[in-house]
Amino acid sequence: MEDFYKAKNMKNPDKTIDREKGIAVLITVIILSIVMLVATLIAGVVSVQLKLASDIGDSITAIYAADSGVEYKLYQIRKEGNITNAAFSLSNSATVSVTVLAAWPNLTIKSLGSYLLVKRQFEVDF
Repeated sequence: MEDFYKAKNMKNPDKTIDREKGIAVLITVIILSIVMLVATLIAGVVSVQLKLASDIGDSITAIYAADSGVEYKLYQIRKEGNITNAAFSLSNSATVSVTVLAAWPNLTIKSLGSYLLVKRQFEVDF
């Protein structure tokens, strides 16, 4: 009886091999699709993280520029009594715009630091 089943399966051995090849190709395509999907997702996450890291550096530069504007204006007020508005550029191409509001002795200093597309502002009351 065993010989009968062997003989039956041996009638079309090429058909069995073709099915196995088809299944192997299908499994390979599915695995490659999953790998490509994961790689695409990882590339997207890395791209967003690199953009955020760049923006953080620009933001820090803008914060330092705004801080230097406040310090500059406080120095001018204490040493020269100069309460006029000021605008200037720093050596790293950041720009600063300083505005003095109100009248002596209650002053408010607003300093806006800009670097590339990022702007940061400080306000000091004294």
